[in-house]
Amino acid sequence: MGERYWEVDAVRGIALVGMIVYHFLACMVIFHMIIEDEEFLSYYGTINIASASFILIAGVALILRHARKKGRTTKEYYRSIVIKALFLFVVAIGITIATYTGAALLLHNDVYVKFGFLHMLSVSMLLCLPFLRFGKWNILPGIIVVLLGIFVIPEITAPEWLYPLGIHGADFLDTTQDYFPLFPWFGVLLIGIALGDIFYPNGIRSFRFPDAGKIGKFFARMGNGKVTLAVYLAHIPVIFAILWIVSIVTGIGYL
Repeated sequence: MGERYWEVDAVRGIALVGMIVYHFLACMVIFHMIIEDEEFLSYYGTINIASASFILIAGVALILRHARKKGRTTKEYYRSIVIKALFLFVVAIGITIATYTGAALLLHNDVYVKFGFLHMLSVSMLLCLPFLRFGKWNILPGIIVVLLGIFVIPEITAPEWLYPLGIHGADFLDTTQDYFPLFPWFGVLLIGIALGDIFYPNGIRSFRFPDAGKIGKFFARMGNGKVTLAVYLAHIPVIFAILWIVSIVTGIGYL
């Protein structure tokens, strides 16, 4: 059984906190409690840092996952990834259904999550299977996918049904939430796999690192697998409910 490294979970925990802060601000915009002006929108860029950190760690975790399954066949290792990816995809479809229903009933619009973070992560986990064998060399296709996603794909506007890849028209972003196309984000996962193979070859830390302090342990608990998913799924409904109650009680904000 491979060792669990606290710094990996801690980075994921910090990224999760960043996502919570971002979604809190986004919900405040929905409730018209803050204005989404140009200065405010500049803070939204921080979600890319948190998301990239989370996805990089997901790539590292795939390397560590392999080490923790020593004694099992490669086929079993791949099967475990497929099962987890399919589970996340089912959860992602649930989010699509929930946001579509909520938007129609509460916000009276059709702005919902079409291809969000969990959609991207689950599909990327499936796509990465043939790349896992290349270890650190995934840095090359990873960088290529990221560069294509930043400089090339955004210039392609049709056919719009390819929006999971990042291909869409100018008004698409007005009709969706939490959008994470495969270009560039799949590339970030590949880079994470490469970093995992470089810094944790065979699932063993290749560098010295201090023990976790109280703060490190807190974020490590936040970033521990099942806890992370539970918090990720629960935090938006909780934030939404709190802001709704606040708007009713104080009269500040409205839907």
